Amino acid sequence: MDKRYATLTASEQNQLRRELMERLAATPELPIPQVIRDIRKTLRFTIPEYAKICNVSARTLQDIERGVSSPTLDTVDKLLRPMGMRAGAVLAVPQREKN
Repeated sequence: MDKRYATLTASEQNQLRRELMERLAATPELPIPQVIRDIRKTLRFTIPEYAKICNVSARTLQDIERGVSSPTLDTVDKLLRPMGMRAGAVLAVPQREKN
C-alpha cells in the first residue's frame, strides 16, 4: 500500500471498492488508461506495487497509464483482475431516429 495514506480497515477497503465499481459502471466510455489509473489509485497502490500484483512491469503500467502505449487484451486482463473485473466489449446502442 502507498505509504502516503493511512491504513484502511477491511470495511473501508470494501466501501472504496464498491464506490469504484459503481463509478466505473456509470462511465463505461472511460478509456482503459483512465480505468487502470482509477483502480490503482483507489486501491492505494504505487505503480511498482500494482505492477507486481498484476505480473506486469512497472514501466509497462506507467506507459499504459500515460497513454504512451496500448495494452494487449492479455495485459488489460491482468490489470483488471485485482478488482475482479475482466476486459469486455461495449456495444454501441443505436439511437432512435426523431420524426
